[in-house]
Amino acid sequence: MRHIFLTLGLLILAAFPARADNAPVEWALGDGIYIAGRDITVNRVIDGPLTATGETISVAESSTIKGNAWVAGRHVAVAGNVDGDLNIRAQDALINGTVKGNVSFYGASLVFGPDARITGDVSYYTALPAEIDKGARINGAMKSGFFRSDPRGEDGMAMPPFMPEAGTFAAMRHWSLPGYNLSWAGSVFFGFLAGLIVALWPAEAARLGDVLYREFFTAFSFGALLFFGVPVIALVALVTIIGIPLMFVLLLFWPILLLAGVVAVIVACGALIGERLTFTDDGIARRLAGVILATVILRIGFSLPFLGTLFWFCAVMAGIGTLFLAGRSRLPK
Repeated sequence: MRHIFLTLGLLILAAFPARADNAPVEWALGDGIYIAGRDITVNRVIDGPLTATGETISVAESSTIKGNAWVAGRHVAVAGNVDGDLNIRAQDALINGTVKGNVSFYGASLVFGPDARITGDVSYYTALPAEIDKGARINGAMKSGFFRSDPRGEDGMAMPPFMPEAGTFAAMRHWSLPGYNLSWAGSVFFGFLAGLIVALWPAEAARLGDVLYREFFTAFSFGALLFFGVPVIALVALVTIIGIPLMFVLLLFWPILLLAGVVAVIVACGALIGERLTFTDDGIARRLAGVILATVILRIGFSLPFLGTLFWFCAVMAGIGTLFLAGRSRLPK
């Protein structure tokens, strides 16, 4: 997270037209070097870590970075030597040098050239599996959060099927966000969070239930706007240099938003159900009973054949919108 905000600041500085030649701005901090600009070429020995942000970033074959390298840009090419870890956030990247540490990549496409020599592990998150030349050597494990880590085949075609790798995010299969099949373990987890909220903040839980009941369509509309709007804004941000760090912030924020939507809809539905329970006096027992029943109902709804996906979308969007409207009503007018 520190790198994200650092990069955003560097990119904003680089965007100011203070120098007509668009030459990169560079400064040192200890042994490390920070570079920001439009087109950056690193062709020397750096005794410490490197942080670089720009549109086109090239680490030449003659260069050596005696530390970690953190690079954010649109097009990135690394042909030199990196003694530490290499972290790249870019639209596309070519790695054709030596990396003695681990490699981490977030972006659209990743290519390993014939001279790539990677000692550590490779973790990448891309739209398609990485392209790996026959001459490349990767000693560590290949990990991908969205697709199988299998490289493209010899014919250049992507290797199917596109399924989560059984490693980095294997647990997501059981939580099904967004897999539309919430397990009982996941239900207990979300129900526990919702139970804490109704027990510690009963007034806030009641407000969520009231908003869901009285302003359902408004809440659903706001939730749908945020549900689909955040990924769209992230894609738009990818087009601009300054927007690349913002894209990663939004990509981190979006799953948190989904989790918050699930908890919020359980709390709101639990509050509405609890108001209609008459087997006990109004109190924490009634509120928790409402949460338990709401959790079971949502779990069953998510598991329905064919309709489970639609039920999941509607519930999450309603929860996000309810949380938004309830929070807005708390703001001073």
